[in-house]
Amino acid sequence: MLRALGIGLLALAGLMAAPPAGAQSVLFTEIAPLTLVITAPFPALVRAAPKSTAPFPATLSVSDGAGPVHSLPIQLSPRGLTRRTGGYCQFPPLALEFAKPTAKGTPFQGQHRLKLVTYCRTPADFEQRIMLEYLAYRIYNLLTPASYRVRAVDVTYRDGDRSAGLTRFGYVIEDIEDLARRNHADRLKLTTHQISAAQFDAHAAARAALFEFMISNLDWDFLAGPQGSDCCHNARFIAAKGAAPASLSGVVPIPYDFDYSGFVDAPYAVPPESLHLTRVTERLYRGYCVSSGEIPAVIDEFRAHRAEMTGLINDQPRLTPAFRAKTIRYLDSFFALVDDPARVQAQIIRHCR
Repeated sequence: MLRALGIGLLALAGLMAAPPAGAQSVLFTEIAPLTLVITAPFPALVRAAPKSTAPFPATLSVSDGAGPVHSLPIQLSPRGLTRRTGGYCQFPPLALEFAKPTAKGTPFQGQHRLKLVTYCRTPADFEQRIMLEYLAYRIYNLLTPASYRVRAVDVTYRDGDRSAGLTRFGYVIEDIEDLARRNHADRLKLTTHQISAAQFDAHAAARAALFEFMISNLDWDFLAGPQGSDCCHNARFIAAKGAAPASLSGVVPIPYDFDYSGFVDAPYAVPPESLHLTRVTERLYRGYCVSSGEIPAVIDEFRAHRAEMTGLINDQPRLTPAFRAKTIRYLDSFFALVDDPARVQAQIIRHCR
């Protein structure tokens, strides 16, 4: 049933103002890191990863530090594109697939398929980058519930039961269907250029674009995806429940995948050639002009959460003092920019698309 524009906007306002739904995933209601042990034929998986995302049988053991250790069978698949096929990372990101009955009574109860962000290379410097990307998700959580939640994990990767394994920091990312559910919304599956920027919720789109600017991430597009892929590049979408595809409005973009940001500053990250930048740490606003009217209000939201953002970084005990100080300075440079009206006009408003 088609909805009138006014009704759609009222529904969206309810979506954005409503508290999270009561039926939330157990996995993402806690913050304390989980301890995981994944046993799988990792040499074979790593060799296959650049050309295949075919699953491998594996065993996952999980503990939250308080309850018992649970062990369950899973399917383990290489995933992603750049980190999997780019030739730089020694180890690919992974997808964990659960048979729901076997996950009952564990922290993964109710989950079917989850993304696991893994280490790229073994040196400690790379682990710092993974922590920073994890913190980028947590910072966006401060700004809006329409964002992916993440759960930190300490993962030991074992090739067989006799292997001592390698333990590294990582995190799992909330499933988009769970994100939509707790926001009282529907997930939208869109194709490239199926919608226009005018169909976004202007405030939500401005918030997402300013966040990407704050962390200096240019590896995204809310309207199109790479050739041969679904829409859109490093973004998913939700809208008010029952919204008709023929008359969509108030669409909320959900950004993800921040490893190419200046905030993370991964050694392999480079800016798009078309933008003529030399480093990913150079900020360039890529938001849409139809949302520019919301920028002042969105800047106020960011200011209101500045202390919490800084607190997340300062309170992360795994960050080295050098990485912590560098990251705080990078956030401070953003707030210095948005506190200057002339720079907001020159570097944000005038650079909209």
